[in-house]
Amino acid sequence: MADAKNTSEALKVARRSVALRVKKGALVVCDGRAATVLAVVSASQLWIKHLGTEDHQWVSLEDLRPYVEQPAPKLLEVVQDDESDFERAVEWMRAFDRYKGCSTLTPSVKSSIAKEMEVSRRTVERHFDLYQIDSTVRGQLPCKPGPEKGSSSLTRVQLAIIDNAIDERYRVEERGSVQATADLAGARCVAAGVKAPCYNTVRARISVLDRWMMARDRHGRVRGDAKAGPAGLGIANKSEINPLDYVQMDHAIVDVIVVDPDTREEIGRPWITLAIDIATRCILGFYLTFDAPSQASVALALEQCCLPRDAWLKSLGVAEPWLPYGLMKTIGWDNAKCFRNTNLIAACRGHGIEPRFRKVRNPVHGAHIERVIGTYMGRVHLLKGTTFSNTKEREDYKSGENAIMTLRELELWTIHEINGRYHNTEHSGLGCTPLEAWKDAWTEDDGIRLPPIPANRRDFRLSLFPRVQRSVGREGVQRFALKYWDEGLIPLIGSKSKFPVAHDPRDISRVYLLAGTTWIDVPWRDRTRAPIALWEWERAKHEVRRKHNRSACSAEAFKHIEAQRELEREAERTTRKQRRDRQRRPEDDRPRSRATSVDYGVAPTLLSDPFSQKS
Repeated sequence: MADAKNTSEALKVARRSVALRVKKGALVVCDGRAATVLAVVSASQLWIKHLGTEDHQWVSLEDLRPYVEQPAPKLLEVVQDDESDFERAVEWMRAFDRYKGCSTLTPSVKSSIAKEMEVSRRTVERHFDLYQIDSTVRGQLPCKPGPEKGSSSLTRVQLAIIDNAIDERYRVEERGSVQATADLAGARCVAAGVKAPCYNTVRARISVLDRWMMARDRHGRVRGDAKAGPAGLGIANKSEINPLDYVQMDHAIVDVIVVDPDTREEIGRPWITLAIDIATRCILGFYLTFDAPSQASVALALEQCCLPRDAWLKSLGVAEPWLPYGLMKTIGWDNAKCFRNTNLIAACRGHGIEPRFRKVRNPVHGAHIERVIGTYMGRVHLLKGTTFSNTKEREDYKSGENAIMTLRELELWTIHEINGRYHNTEHSGLGCTPLEAWKDAWTEDDGIRLPPIPANRRDFRLSLFPRVQRSVGREGVQRFALKYWDEGLIPLIGSKSKFPVAHDPRDISRVYLLAGTTWIDVPWRDRTRAPIALWEWERAKHEVRRKHNRSACSAEAFKHIEAQRELEREAERTTRKQRRDRQRRPEDDRPRSRATSVDYGVAPTLLSDPFSQKS
């Protein structure tokens, strides 16, 4: 009787037509994707949002199909104890095949089949109902006793209380446990006078809910998509991408503490900027620094990516060449401030590099660079002084006490790690090493083809540095409330035009003015002063404002800088921040014999008049 009742219910569900009922909040299907209705204006104007995405769309009623929340009715699980069960099922199927296409059987036909099969008419009706659902032999096999798989014995009240408890305790950003959810549901069921569910019941109810939306509610959109969302298609037509067609770049703080080269005491963790070529998976270049990600970091990383680096490798004692380099067509960035700089974007486009920004808060669009950074950090975790990925992994390891590498040593280690190990290790996505893929791409029948590079290294780097527009006066140009002068500016004095003035934040003892197509080095007017970094100058001005409650003049600010440096030199044990600051300062490359200070009370004069002519 139980089997007959379950079969009848399944048949009713199967025969029932699915109606499309559209209202606000209803689930529908549009273009093969599940969506929810946000607003109903008319039959031709429905505002929907596709589930799992941020895509919104205006559609008409004709574009929608019903969304079936529950799967189509399944046949009851069958069992086959011996061959007689199968032979009996074949006899039932042959008996009903003569009436295939009929929705019902007449009483006389039922009686005839009942006599032939030696059963009652009620048994014939039950088997014919099964035949309507499944006209194969499987549909006539005996059903497994017991409740249907996936069915629930909970009442509607119990289900409503459990679902409400899941929404309030489990499906929230606080990420309550299953036990806490079961306790809340149990307390509410007792208060409602119904049987409290057990832990396994609540866990089973959670398991049948939408895992993707559940992960989003508990972990947020980005983390939820990474845990339970689809991986997506990635880059379209990836197989058709050639080397340097698409390069991805990103920053990361390195999971290792470096030490001072003199005292061998810990300084801190540096930042690394990496760039990877999507077609060959080759790393085009990197840049290590203690400075936070900035336009200067991007400029120096791009310089290393787009130009040969033989001289740099030779200065570090590396003999092996770094083959992957060249001007890329497209570079993929995230939406960090250092990438969104207007001057940087314009400079890249001027060199034929088209920036492509990821969709906001969608790290999957930068999967290749994120993955290679993760691979690099995994190797860094093998170094002494590593901080690991988090405090849980670090446990009781003393990163600062075990640190042994300086920034220069870490830079050299990174070169060997990337150019030596990574480029010569087989990549699972390529079926060969990245270096082999790069060489194959640039090898032709008539020889080796070289990638394109910028015509002038210095001009390329300076064009990417931060810059502003400045006019040229009789005292030169002003930048950072400082005066810069060079005799090359004389022809530009009084010009109504403003000129681009770039600077290197690592050393502001000179700026670079673009006159036409030529970059002019413009040093300080007072060239007796030691080079300083931009962060030093900003800190000194801040100290003057804090102590004297007024704007700082250049003389006072430089006095503070000299006093700070003297204190650090005389300190027996420098602090971690001071050791870090010393590593970030530019080198003093001035000659040992210094000229006298410039007297700003006297108007500047030229040693010779460039406009005078010999008589």
